[in-house]
Amino acid sequence: MKKYFEISIQRSHPAAVVGCAFMALSVAIRLIYYLSGTYSLTDMTVHMILPVLAGLVYIAGVIAEGKIGVPMTVGAVWIGIVFFVLKAWMVFTPLHRNLCTILYITVFAVYTVTALGYLPTKKLLYPLFGLPLAFHIFVEDTRDYLFADPPVPYFDWIPEISVLSIMAALLCVSIAMKAEMV
Repeated sequence: MKKYFEISIQRSHPAAVVGCAFMALSVAIRLIYYLSGTYSLTDMTVHMILPVLAGLVYIAGVIAEGKIGVPMTVGAVWIGIVFFVLKAWMVFTPLHRNLCTILYITVFAVYTVTALGYLPTKKLLYPLFGLPLAFHIFVEDTRDYLFADPPVPYFDWIPEISVLSIMAALLCVSIAMKAEMV
């Protein structure tokens, strides 16, 4: 496979700073939510440890820049995909979880080949992260949280806010990526 670009993340880029802030928010609120209740080891591993680990590795990758930074973000996205797939298999109906699994693996593949410079554009990352973020905010979350009947207590919104923060972080950091021809 031909490498088209050398991708780097400009940690001083405003979008990278905002992306790290979103990821840090996701980590913080996930810790607050899951440490405030009583959960099984499986739930803690899937819903707290995996996304927190992914978020921290992602932030470290953005801060690291250079040759190690981008591969660290790829590793973080892999950990995040494992979280999302396991979550889907624990919560969703068979059709929904199978479709989500295919989507998550596709996201990982596109992010990986883009971040490693094998896809000749980074612009695919914008709709890859932006469209699901918009769908969650304007369709799914509006229905499931904002206009839910009966209303969902605000504290129960925290895991979804964490997921939205992850998607926003990935979109922001994608904007901060710099592609140089090789």
